[in-house]
This record gives sequence, structure tokens and C-alpha cells, in this order.
Amino acid sequence: MGFDVVLYNQEGGEIGIYEMSESLHNKIFNSKKLWRSYLELRRLSDFYLTNETFSGERLSNLITDLNNYKVYISINKLNEFEEFIIQLSSSEIGRVHIAGD
Repeated sequence: MGFDVVLYNQEGGEIGIYEMSESLHNKIFNSKKLWRSYLELRRLSDFYLTNETFSGERLSNLITDLNNYKVYISINKLNEFEEFIIQLSSSEIGRVHIAGD
């Protein structure tokens, strides 16, 4: 089971659900600990306790963190990682709620 990512439009209506796989989460937050310097990204580090809502500047900062962190993602998970960024980056998105198990 991965992260549940609920996507909301600008008016607050739910427009979709995306799941980040547990294996992608493990690749992002591996033992290298490079993720600790990314302020918004590190809020997603605890797979079981994560319960975060991002909107406005925080959502924009999360997307920036993800784009900057892309260089640390292995080639076999890069497509999945980029799809996660695409899901969050749509102009329709006004708010995103991310929760773990």
C-alpha cells in the first residue's frame, strides 16, 4: 500500500486520487538522507505518520522540491516519480492531501 494522494480543484472539489507506491517512497527516502534538506519533501518521509495538505505556496514549494530531487531518483523509478510530479502540477489542482497507511 502506498501514499494516498487526493487531488482537489481550485474550488475545493475532489477531482481524483493518485497512489504513490511504497517502493517509490522507499527510493525517495532511502538511507542517503539527501531529502532532509528539502523542506516540503521531508514532510512526507514517515510512511506511516504522513498526513499533510499542500496548497498555494506550500504546494508550489513541494513541486519545486520534487523537481530538484529528480536527479537522485534511480532510472527504474524515474517515470513513476515524474508521473507523481505531473499529477501535482496540473493547473486544475488547488489543494493536495497526502496520507500514508
